[in-house]
Formats: sequence, C-alpha cells, structure tokens
Amino acid sequence: MHIEKELVESKIAVLRGRGSANNGAVLGTIALEGPLIKYDLFKELKNSRRGIIYPTISRRVDDLVDRGYLETVGTRTIVVGKRKDESSTYGLTWKGFIASLTIETVAQDILRVLEKNSHLKFPFPRKVPLRIIGEIFTKGELRLIGQALLTGYLRAIPKDLEYIKPEQYLMYLFPAFTEAPKIQEKFEEKDLSRLLQIPEVSEFISKLLNDTEKMLEEPLLGIKEIKKGLSKHLRTKEDESIKTIVSKIG
Repeated sequence: MHIEKELVESKIAVLRGRGSANNGAVLGTIALEGPLIKYDLFKELKNSRRGIIYPTISRRVDDLVDRGYLETVGTRTIVVGKRKDESSTYGLTWKGFIASLTIETVAQDILRVLEKNSHLKFPFPRKVPLRIIGEIFTKGELRLIGQALLTGYLRAIPKDLEYIKPEQYLMYLFPAFTEAPKIQEKFEEKDLSRLLQIPEVSEFISKLLNDTEKMLEEPLLGIKEIKKGLSKHLRTKEDESIKTIVSKIG
C-alpha cells in the first residue's frame, strides 16, 4: 500500500517544506543504521544526496533533536588531528520512529530498524517478541502492517505529530486500528504451531503465563475472602430471620 503524501505532510511538519528532504534522509539513515555521530551520518549521506555538505547535516540533526525526533543516546571517542574528543551519537525517539515509517526503505525492514535502535524502550523484553513477529510475518506483510497502522495513526491524531507528547503516543494507538485501511486479505494463512518448536518462544510464553498467574493470585485471594465474608454475613442474617420467626410463633 502507499501512504498518501498529503496525509504525511499534513501531520508531520519536518517532512514538509524547506529541509524536508534532508530531514527524511537523516531519519531514514539513522533508522536503518542505528545511532550515529554527525560525521558518520554525513559519510552515509554524501553519496546518495548530491552536493550535501557537513554543516547542512549538522543543522538538520540539531533541529530534529530540538523538535523531539532524535535524541542523544551516547558518545563515541573520535580523533581530530592528534586530539581525542567525545562526539555525541544520535538515535531515533519514538516520534522519530513513527516519522521514519513514511520512508519506503524503512517500512520494508521494520524489524531491522527496531533491532538497530535498541535504545527505544519497550514495556517488556524485546528479543523474543521480535523473533515471534519475524517468524509469523514476512517482510512484505510487516511493511503492509506498518504502513496501514501509520496511516491509521496519522488519521487518528488531531494535530501535527510534533505537538503530541510522549505520554500520549499510546493513547492514539487504539483509534489507529479503527482508522487503518483493511489489509487482512493480503496475508497468507499462518501456521503458528511451529512457534512452539522454538525453545526461546516456549520459555517466553511459559514465563508470561507464570508472571500473569502470580499477578492474579493476590486479587483472587482477596475476592475469595470477600466471598467468604459475604457468605458468613448471609448465613448470620438467615439465622437471625429464623430465630425471629420462631420467637413469634412461640
């Protein structure tokens, strides 16, 4: 599928107008290669972007950091002449990841992007879930899923991505599912039984079930205690009612 250019430009400010081509090139390169220092990013881009100069790339990186699409994720020692210096490495933020999915080469290799940008935080260990996804879906199917969800997400957010706060990212994910184009018919039938033959997957599922069971134990015990107290209360009430009836008869 193809993401509408008008939709992208209306919801992602850095991908419209002046500097948008260089912004896209910077985000796409970092997405596929992982965090880079400015000079290495320039070396990656100078062959594909004719006439590009280092100061332009440096300004684009600084601007993307200021606007929340990139962040400093570490430093690397470089040698300038005879002098050693520390240079910052820049990686995608989740906002930058969302924007990078509009780039075709990124959409074609989403798992690589997530593996290369390991600083992007998940609410769970990432290794096994990413492997499960890789076993279930082909690259082409992941591209379709990513672009469909991105289309739904951009339709769902009420304003430019730039003004969505990090704590609000997940909040628009559920509306994105309803706004996303339908793509199920384009998928092959899946045989999920082979997943259980992968030891890491079996261990992951087993641990997930055990953790869930432990998490539910305390609330379930509380519910049992409430039920026990309620039953005792009802029995007491019944006994009192019977005594009242007997006393009236007597």
